[in-house]
Amino acid sequence: MILIDKTIPLDCDIILHGDTHNGQRAFDRKGLERMLKWVMAAKNRYYVHMGDENECILVDDNKRFNAEIANISIPLQQANDTIEIYRKSAKRCLVWLNGNHNDGLRRFGNLTRDVICRALGIDYGTWACKLALNTQRGRICKFFLMHGFRGVISSNAKDYEQQRANMMASLKRKLVHKACDCLVMACGHTHQLMVVPPAQRLVMKDDGRRIKSVYMGAGDGTLDYIEPDRRWYVNTGSFMKIYELGADTYAEKHGYDPIEIGYAVVRIRKGRVDGVDRVVIN
Repeated sequence: MILIDKTIPLDCDIILHGDTHNGQRAFDRKGLERMLKWVMAAKNRYYVHMGDENECILVDDNKRFNAEIANISIPLQQANDTIEIYRKSAKRCLVWLNGNHNDGLRRFGNLTRDVICRALGIDYGTWACKLALNTQRGRICKFFLMHGFRGVISSNAKDYEQQRANMMASLKRKLVHKACDCLVMACGHTHQLMVVPPAQRLVMKDDGRRIKSVYMGAGDGTLDYIEPDRRWYVNTGSFMKIYELGADTYAEKHGYDPIEIGYAVVRIRKGRVDGVDRVVIN
């Protein structure tokens, strides 16, 4: 865990993305390059990397290494290639997290911190961090960001809509108690692209003269405690395709269902979180 403060414009966009898994043929490199091109097309766009930027599976890992699906097999070469991908946009990165794939090689060193972040001059966020966003006028809000946790987010419900509802509830449950003062709470790792918005719950109040009904909506990001139902919960997607022609992917062999390739964008307008959008790459 680390605490990071950043100053940003009153109006800006912040991309939450990760799980790029460079080194695999299933890595959607063109999709990532399009995202970074969009970032650099305007001065007020920034991003966070949620970890697992590289595949980092050693060639002698007989259970997981697959020569047919690997296009860069050496982790250090993967890291150097990732540096080249992000070099032009490095100044737009607010923080870069550690992930389980790189962390599996910790006995050799920390590739994320000591190679990638050092080469690009980016703040290293450890496995989880709290990112405080400020403008010249004061605090906007805090983000709670973590790479993720063991297991997947799934549901055994027979109905698709119920599955999605169960998965969104699971995401919220996994994140809700990690911090009480963060308006946006996000994780990567599971490769799902989900956004759980603040509950649009109808509540009743009065103004001293008459009773009014209002929708609760998002909380105040500057407070020390934000009600759980008034936060944004995000699972930040991935850039690893489930199928790759001519090869057996990890996801394919484990029977995973198709997922959306993409990322989330937090919209900051007039010094407030105006919304969080899912962006799907086709």
